[in-house]
Amino acid sequence: MVFSGEFHPFRLPAPELWKDVLEKFKAAGFNAVSVYWHWGLTSPREGEIRFTEHNDAQKFYQVAKDVGLLVIVRPGPYVNAETAGGGRPPRLDDECAKFSSYECNTISFCVAPIFAQQTAPFQYPDGPVIAIQSENEYATTSQQHIPGLDEHMQDIIDTMRECGLTRIPTIHNDKNPSGQYAQPGQGKVDLYGWDGYPLGFDCDNPSRWAELSTAHDANHQRWNPAEPLALFEWQGGSFSYWSGPDYSLCYQLINEQFANVYYKNNYAAGVAIQNLYMTYGGTNWGNLHTHTLYSSHDYGAALREDRTISPKMDELKLQASFLHASPDYLLVGRIGNGTVGQGTAYSDSPDIYTTHLHAPQNDVNFYFVRQKTNTKTTDTSFTLRVNTTLEGTISIPKSGSIALAGRESKILVTNYPFGSSILHYSTAEVMTWATLDGVDIIVLYALEGQHVEIAVVASGRPKVAIAGSRAISATTTNGLITFSGSVSGISVATFDNKRVIVADKKSASSFWAPRLSTSSADGVSHYAPTPDVPSVLVHGPYLVRSATKRGQTLALTGDLNATTTIQVFAGVDIRSVTWGGAPVNVRRSELGSLQGVLSFPRSISTVEIPNLQSIQWRCADSLPELEPNLDDTDWVVTNKTSTTRPQQPSAGKFVLYSSEYGFHAGQWVWRGHFSGNATGVQLSIQGGFSFGYSAFLNTHFLGSGQGSSHSQDGVDILSPSFNFTQDQLRDGDNVLTVIHDSTGMNQDYNINDEHKTPRGIRGYQLLGDNGIEFDTWKVAGNFGGENAPDAIRGPYNEGGWWFERVGAHLPGFDASPWNTSCTPYQGRSTPGVTVYRTSFSLNIPHDADIPLAFDLELDKIQPHRVLIYVNGWQFRRFISSLGPQASFPVPEGILNHRGNNEVLISLWALNSGGARLTKLELSKRGTFSSSKTATVSLVKAPN
Repeated sequence: MVFSGEFHPFRLPAPELWKDVLEKFKAAGFNAVSVYWHWGLTSPREGEIRFTEHNDAQKFYQVAKDVGLLVIVRPGPYVNAETAGGGRPPRLDDECAKFSSYECNTISFCVAPIFAQQTAPFQYPDGPVIAIQSENEYATTSQQHIPGLDEHMQDIIDTMRECGLTRIPTIHNDKNPSGQYAQPGQGKVDLYGWDGYPLGFDCDNPSRWAELSTAHDANHQRWNPAEPLALFEWQGGSFSYWSGPDYSLCYQLINEQFANVYYKNNYAAGVAIQNLYMTYGGTNWGNLHTHTLYSSHDYGAALREDRTISPKMDELKLQASFLHASPDYLLVGRIGNGTVGQGTAYSDSPDIYTTHLHAPQNDVNFYFVRQKTNTKTTDTSFTLRVNTTLEGTISIPKSGSIALAGRESKILVTNYPFGSSILHYSTAEVMTWATLDGVDIIVLYALEGQHVEIAVVASGRPKVAIAGSRAISATTTNGLITFSGSVSGISVATFDNKRVIVADKKSASSFWAPRLSTSSADGVSHYAPTPDVPSVLVHGPYLVRSATKRGQTLALTGDLNATTTIQVFAGVDIRSVTWGGAPVNVRRSELGSLQGVLSFPRSISTVEIPNLQSIQWRCADSLPELEPNLDDTDWVVTNKTSTTRPQQPSAGKFVLYSSEYGFHAGQWVWRGHFSGNATGVQLSIQGGFSFGYSAFLNTHFLGSGQGSSHSQDGVDILSPSFNFTQDQLRDGDNVLTVIHDSTGMNQDYNINDEHKTPRGIRGYQLLGDNGIEFDTWKVAGNFGGENAPDAIRGPYNEGGWWFERVGAHLPGFDASPWNTSCTPYQGRSTPGVTVYRTSFSLNIPHDADIPLAFDLELDKIQPHRVLIYVNGWQFRRFISSLGPQASFPVPEGILNHRGNNEVLISLWALNSGGARLTKLELSKRGTFSSSKTATVSLVKAPN
């Protein structure tokens, strides 16, 4: 079983934190991670491919290898990924009229060989890479009617093979189960699979659920029955959009209940490869997002943007632990499924839908039970007819009924082996099991208060000892020990060579089953459990990262969020426990565990962070372009008169598309020079959803506008007409200045060159007599354009504001001449852009993990736009009148947690009344005592 989570390394540009994320994946039971690569970052200009920092593929592979996770690599060249241009370098947009055609995908021939060479040394079993994807959600020529698509796919596959990727399969992620590249012919991949987002991206309605599909197995049998059922990209969350719902609502939509019901439906279909997109979403720093999305890529994922663990991760841990402990699942065949009304009477309730899978090797039965319809949100009580070896067909429970909550699914088993013991049947679910010193231990769970009945095969009439909450009682009949009761807390029953742990679901989710190694370096590079590797169970801590046996001591590492009671179930040869290297005072408890208390350090709980209102700020105006004597002779002259893009200019002599001149991200400043008696100007300004602009004639403000977005149904093009007054005009040269925010480039999801949609001034016309025209147009974008000198942060990081062009956002910039009698809380009283710079120090202990965020406040009365630069990294974009994001976590490594930090805030006021920040705070997202990488260094990037 490949149980994989999606994580995009480039969305966490502090590589020393990759290990933290992957350790949390591993601890939660994932055995694989799936990664996209972003070629716009890796190959920003022709002839250059750089695997540095967050682009370093081999560094990521090594971290995954050290942690012990398999890797599915999805390098594109097109990835979609809710990212600018879908990951394609925007410099390629002008190559030809149809970028998606075979002849125009030259990047494939440039990057595929180099990426293959980077990956080849890490192929399994020498490394963690088990599969590589060719393109993403790509269609065949026959489906899309675009010649050359099949040949393009085949060329990528051939190139990867020729460059050393010979031991791993190529895979394809079809955007629906339509068999693209599944059949013999051009571009056929080795392992076909598809993706699915059953609830779509409707975070506005987080309680609205679609019905479950029962077609997975049928699609599998139709397209690739000889291969494992693979869901290479299954919904793990949802993206949100400008002015839409906050990610807290996306989490409500794709929460732990969703994971419980929808993923178990996948297992009922027999899935053998499941990848959850996203499991850690990260951040769209530095203009990486496509235009529909904002800075956060939290996605409502199981591991939140600030790397904190959500209850959904607990649900996934329960599922993954069960699948790892149940190898018979991979041998199942379908016996039947349905409800009473469909002639398959597994349950006595017509509201219950049951799927029965059977593994003949050990005669194990798996029964997947759920509500027949997702519109039913109330509890259902029922009994279930099951097959057993010992008693034949029986109804369970024998006393009472099974309770299924409104949005709950259960996997119930019969004839289930754990060690040398057999679980006859259970109405509680199995989390995991382990054999320690010849004692078979099994952990079962149900929602608190639900009645359970659990029967275990026993020899004779053994004495049963029950400890803990004692919420269950035991009876002995016909070679069975049957436990029953309403679940609460943790109950532990011991008899024969068996120990049955029954817990409510919340308590069960606090169990961790780390792989036990015998030294600090032994075992972590293994990718799959082996029968001779012992195990332990640890209950209580927020996170358990590792367990190492050193003689009679069990050395544990992990994280705490409070003082915690720890229970360790281990072999009798374990006499002592350490946590993070410090000894833990433990004693043998009535549960049979080693029990102790892990104290939360006061030095961490009392850490203070700066109050941003009480520190000194310096400010400067960032629109010197409005000054009468500005010299723009070094600016790029925008003198193209034609474009190959499908979207042609609507009016005007020159093509004023930013990308035509090498500027692809961020903000731009346009200056149009003219002389003569113009009476006004008409502009068509194009950006992405929720983009913004302001227009000025000489020093006079003409007006501003903001695009809109709701459910991706916004307005891209605004066509204002501005009239000039005589006092606004000058003798001789007049300058029309337009400042413009793009909000990101389109993707090309439908293979129709949507990613070529331009950003800039789509059309323009001076109004007046005698056909007056602009003499010249010029543009300022990010410093250096495609040849930006910052090879670490890359060209997406910056735009064309004055402060960006002079490097005022970078560490070490001398802002001493700037004004000191201003703060972002005072703001500005006129339209335009002001930048504020400050610095502060942090002194967070090495053994602490305290994610920090910049918190702002929405303001629809004084609309403004804000960029936040932290130590040179553009990490946040805030639109006060649209939102929804108002809290912006910045990871350690971008923030210096043990030293000085330099922060720049840009404030763009769009209306005549100006704007100010009503809130700007640095806040804690969590406070943890942590054994993650002790020192996360500040990412080294140019000053």
